[in-house]
Amino acid sequence: TEEERKPLDYYVKLEYPFNVIADPDSGGYVVAFPDLPGCLTRIDSLDELPHMMEDVRTLWLVTEYELGAEMP
Repeated sequence: TEEERKPLDYYVKLEYPFNVIADPDSGGYVVAFPDLPGCLTRIDSLDELPHMMEDVRTLWLVTEYELGAEMP
């Protein structure tokens, strides 16, 4: 039997590891979530990190959940 799917809020509250990679060409950074395929964003300064990281992660989770994808 297939395990019952948890509510979206469960996945949004989980912590997912991320990498911040300096982009020498632009002087900014790329933020990527290795456990969330294709979930990444670009920021100009590290001051943007908390907000942009949360936004892109949540958007990815909501989109995948609504598409019925298997959630990490």
